[in-house]
Amino acid sequence: MKHRHHACWTLIWLGVLLFVGMPLTGWAQTTVEGTVTDAEDGSPLPGVNVTVQNTQIGTLTDPDGTFTINVPADRNTLVFSFVGFQRTTVTLEEGQTSVEVSLEPDVVGLDEVVVTGLASSIARENLANSVETISSDDLAGRTNSQTLDGALSGKVAGAEISSYSGAPGGGMSVKLRGVSTINGNSQPLYIIDGVVVNNSAIPSNVNAVTQAAAGGSRSNQDNPVNRIADLNPQDIESIEILKGPSAAAIYGGRAANGVVIINTKSGASDATRVDFSQTLGATTIRKKLGTRQFTAETAEAAFGSEGRTLFLEAQNEGRFIDYEDELFGNTGLLSTTSLSISGGNEDTRFFLSGLLQNDDGIVERTGYDKRSVRLNLDHDLSDRIQLSGTVNYVNANTRRGLTGNDNSGTTFGVALTATPNFIDIRPDEDGNYPDHPFNASNPLQTRDLFTNQEVVNRTITSAQVEYTAFNTEQQSLRIIGQAGADFFSLESEALFPETLQFERTSPEPGTSILGETTSINTNVRLLGVHSYTLSDSDVTFTTQAGVTGVRIDQMTSNFVARGLIPGQQNLDQATSLSPSQVREVQNDRSFFAQEEVNIANQVIATVGVRGDRSTLNGDVDRFYLYPKASAALNIHNFAFWSADAVNQFKLRAAFGQTGNIAGFGTKFTSFEAVSVGGVAGTLINPQRGSADVEPERQTEIEAGIDLGLWDNRANLALTVYRKEITDQLLQREVPASTGFRLETFNGGTLLNRGVEATLALVPVERDRFSWNSRTSFWANDAEVTSLPVPAFRALGGGFGATLGEIRIEEGQSPTQIVGIDDRNGDGTSDGVFQLGDVAPDFQMSFTNDFTFYENLTLSVLAHWKKGGDNLNLSELLFDLSQTSPDFDEDSNNSGVPDGAERVGNVGVSAAQFVQDASYFRIREIGLFYDLPTGLLDRTFNGSLRSVRIGASARNWFTITPYKSYDPEVNNFGTQPVSNGVEVTPFPQSKELFFHLRVGL
Repeated sequence: MKHRHHACWTLIWLGVLLFVGMPLTGWAQTTVEGTVTDAEDGSPLPGVNVTVQNTQIGTLTDPDGTFTINVPADRNTLVFSFVGFQRTTVTLEEGQTSVEVSLEPDVVGLDEVVVTGLASSIARENLANSVETISSDDLAGRTNSQTLDGALSGKVAGAEISSYSGAPGGGMSVKLRGVSTINGNSQPLYIIDGVVVNNSAIPSNVNAVTQAAAGGSRSNQDNPVNRIADLNPQDIESIEILKGPSAAAIYGGRAANGVVIINTKSGASDATRVDFSQTLGATTIRKKLGTRQFTAETAEAAFGSEGRTLFLEAQNEGRFIDYEDELFGNTGLLSTTSLSISGGNEDTRFFLSGLLQNDDGIVERTGYDKRSVRLNLDHDLSDRIQLSGTVNYVNANTRRGLTGNDNSGTTFGVALTATPNFIDIRPDEDGNYPDHPFNASNPLQTRDLFTNQEVVNRTITSAQVEYTAFNTEQQSLRIIGQAGADFFSLESEALFPETLQFERTSPEPGTSILGETTSINTNVRLLGVHSYTLSDSDVTFTTQAGVTGVRIDQMTSNFVARGLIPGQQNLDQATSLSPSQVREVQNDRSFFAQEEVNIANQVIATVGVRGDRSTLNGDVDRFYLYPKASAALNIHNFAFWSADAVNQFKLRAAFGQTGNIAGFGTKFTSFEAVSVGGVAGTLINPQRGSADVEPERQTEIEAGIDLGLWDNRANLALTVYRKEITDQLLQREVPASTGFRLETFNGGTLLNRGVEATLALVPVERDRFSWNSRTSFWANDAEVTSLPVPAFRALGGGFGATLGEIRIEEGQSPTQIVGIDDRNGDGTSDGVFQLGDVAPDFQMSFTNDFTFYENLTLSVLAHWKKGGDNLNLSELLFDLSQTSPDFDEDSNNSGVPDGAERVGNVGVSAAQFVQDASYFRIREIGLFYDLPTGLLDRTFNGSLRSVRIGASARNWFTITPYKSYDPEVNNFGTQPVSNGVEVTPFPQSKELFFHLRVGL
C-alpha cells in the first residue's frame, strides 16, 4: 500500500514539473504607465491589481496609486481590480503609453476575491458555490462583541449560530446547513492565516460538586467556553465561510461541518498609520422573570409552617427581597481599548495591534478579561520570493459563575427557584451568611465566596514563503510553503471553601477542583499553482496540487480534592483526591489536486480531489478520497446578451464530499481505574473498540442563480442544496457473551435539504443620503432516512420522555422533541408522542446601512427566527418550589392556579415544557459620526487622519413568546443535535456602548 502512496505523490509532482518545463515565450511589448484613484474622493489607491487581460502579466499600484506595466504587442486591454471596488477594464489605443483610471465602490461585492482552493482564489462573479464573506466592517464596524462567533450571529445565511449561555466569555453553537452529525464533532473547522486552530470547549468539572452528571463525572453541562473566543474580532480583515461539502471538499475529512477561513489584517505600502479606539459600555440583564408575590397562606402552602412564620416576619418588617435582582441585577462595566500601527514600503509591510478588554458580567464577580497582541509581517525578498509571517499572543481570564443543571441545589439558578422573597439570606454586618432554610445552599454566599475561573495563555503563529518560478504572458508557476502552530495552556480553578452551607454538611467539607490543559496543533502545507492561458484565446487553466500534514496533541488533567484544611486549597493536604487525565494525539496526512478552466469569464469549471488519512481511522494507512466539481455559466458575458438592465446573470452548480472523523479512542478498547476494598485495580471499559471505524461521509449537490440588476444596484443570490450524510457514527448493543455492552459502528443516513437567498439593494444613492440594504432568508429540513438501531435519545437530548427529550428515530427529524402526553384528556399519559422540533422553520436577517451627508451613519441588524422549540425545564423547577412569578394566575379560567396546574401535569404530559422559541431581535444597532476632514485639518494641522464618535447597542430589543430569560439557550453546550434544553442558565444580557476611534 505504501508503494501506491509514493506513486500517487510522484504523479502529482511530475505534473507540476512538466508545467515548469514548458517553453517560455518572448514578445514585443509596450511600457504603459498610469494612476488609479478612488472615484468618490479622488484619493490614490495603493495595492490595486493591474493585469493584461487573458495573460499572466500583472503588477500592483504604488503607495501613490501609480503603476508601470509591460503590455505585449498583441494585447490592448488592462484589467483593474481592488477589494471593495468594481473591476474596471480599459482598452488602450494604438501607441497609448499612459492611462488614468477611477474605480467605483463595489457595494454588492461582485469583484471581491473568494478562496476556491488551498492556494487559489476567484472573483465572486465567477464563483460556482455559495460562499459567505464577512468583512471587518460587518464584524466590528457596527458594535462590539466579546467573541468572534458572537459577532457572526445573524449574519450568515444557512447558519444556525446561537448563544447557549449568557455568561461572560461567550459560549456559542455554530451549525452550517443543518445537522451534520448525530454523535460526531459538530463545529466548523477554523483556519486562521493558514493555521488549523483548536476550538475545543473544555469542561472545568464543577459537575463534581453540582452532580449534574451521573456520579459527578465530567460532562458537558458545566458551561465551557469555545476556544475561538480567544481571537480578537478587530484583528480580522475578512472571513469566508464554506457552508457545505460542495465548497469545503478541498479540506476533506475534517470539513463536514463547514470551514471558516479567517484572514487577519496586514499592512500596506503606504505611510505609517496609527489607529486607536476606546469603547466603554454597560451590560444589564435582558429580561427578568419576576418573582411570586406570597401571602401568609400561600407561603405556608409552599413552605410549611416555617414559611408562614418567615413571611409574617418579613411583612412586619416591610422586607421583601427581589433575589433575581440580587443575583442577576449587576450592571457590568464593559471596556475595550485597542491600538494598531500599520504601514510599510514597496518591500516590507507590517501590522501591529494590541487589545485590552475588561468585561464585567450581570452577576457580581463574573467577567471576561482579555489581553492580546498581534504582529503580521510581509516582505518581498525579491520579485520572485515573498515572505509573510504572523504571531498572535492572547491572555484571557474567564469567570463564569455557577449556573445550569444541578442535582445538589448549589448553582445560582437552581437555588433561586427555591428562594421566596420573604426570607433574608443576605450577610450580616460581620459578613456572616445565614443558612438558606429551604435549599442546600445560600446562592449569595456561594456567589461571594466561591471561585470558578480559567486562565488561558495562547500563541498562534504562521509563516509562508511563496516562490514565483516564472511569470510570462501565457503562464505562471507559484510554489508555496506554509507552516503554522496553535499552542495554548488552560488552567481552571474551582474552589468551594468549607464555610459554604452545602460544604459544611459534606463528609469532607471544602472542595478544590484544579484542571490543566495543554494543546498544540501544528500544520504544514506544500502547494504548487500553475496558470496557463492558451495562445490567442481567452481560455485559462489554473492547476494546483499539494500535500498537507496536521498534528494535534492535547492533554487534560483534572484533580478533585475534598476535605481541605480551612483557608487552604493545597491538594496534598486534602483528605481525598480524585485525579483524571486524558491525552489525545492525532496525525493527519493529505494530498489534493484541482483543475480550473476559465473560458472568457463565460464558463468556469472546476474539478478536484482530496485524499486524507488519519490515525483516528480504523485503517491508519488508507486514504479516503473526497472529490469536488463545479461549474458557473456567466450568461451576461456572452456576445448575444443584450439586456442592459441585467448586468449579471449566472447559473451555477456544484458537487462535493467531505468527512467527519471518529472521536479519539473510538477504535480502541480502553481501561478504567477501579478501587475494590481499597485496593486499586483496572477494569475493561464496557464499550468495545471498533477496529474498522471509518469517517462519516457527506455528499452535497448545490445549485443556484445570481442576478445583478441596474449596474448592480440590486443583486440576488438564490441557492438550493441537498446534503446526505452516510456512514454515521452510531452505537449499538452487543451480546453480553462478548463481555461488552456497546460498540461504535458506521451506519445510517441523514438527509438535509435547504434553500438560501440573499437580496442586496442600493435603494438610494445620493450625495446627501445613501441606503444599502441586505436581506437574507434560509431554511433547512432534516430527516433520518435510515437508522439500523432502535430509536434513542440524542446525546445531551434532555432527561427522558417524562420531561421531553430529543430522539433520533428513522423517518423523523433528528431534532424532534418527543415526550409523554395525555391525548384523550383522562388525566393519565397515553404514551410517547412527537411534541415539537428544535430546528426553526426558517430564519431571516435584515441589514440596513444609512449614510447622511457622508459623515453620519446609522446601521441596524435585525434577525428573525420563525419556529423552533425549547424544553423549558427552568419553569418546572420554579413550579416545583411554587415560586413561579405566574404561579397564582389562572390564564385558562379553570379555577386552578397556573402553577398548580402545571405541577399536576408532571408525569402526565411533557407538552407543557415544549415552548415556542421564535424571536425577532435587533441584534446590533450603531450610530456613528465621522468628523469632516476639513475640520480635522484646520483644527489639528493635518495630524489626525480621522475621528469617529458613536454609540451602539447589542441585543437591545427582542420579541419572543418564549417564557424564560432568552430563546437562545442550551444546557448541553455544543452537542451536535441537542439545542434548546434549558435548566436555569446564566441569563442573556443586553449591552450599550460608546465609541471613540482616532486615526493618525
